Amino acid sequence: MPLLFRRDRSILKRPDAQDQMEKLLADSLRTLGQVCAKVADLIEAQRLERQGYSQQNDFLRRLDQEQEPGPKKE
Repeated sequence: MPLLFRRDRSILKRPDAQDQMEKLLADSLRTLGQVCAKVADLIEAQRLERQGYSQQNDFLRRLDQEQEPGPKKE
């Protein structure tokens, strides 16, 4: 218990301690950003699926064009 209240903070006295903490914070924020992007993609996929769109890589077919190609115009 007395270790919690000690005055010696040798960890913070190191010259590169602030640099390490800033690097750790930057890496953590990047990782958090990646996690948020993945969650956003998942939410967007679920939203689109509820609207009737299935998996990506499926293509819609146009219905306003003829099924068979007509004669070529020259």
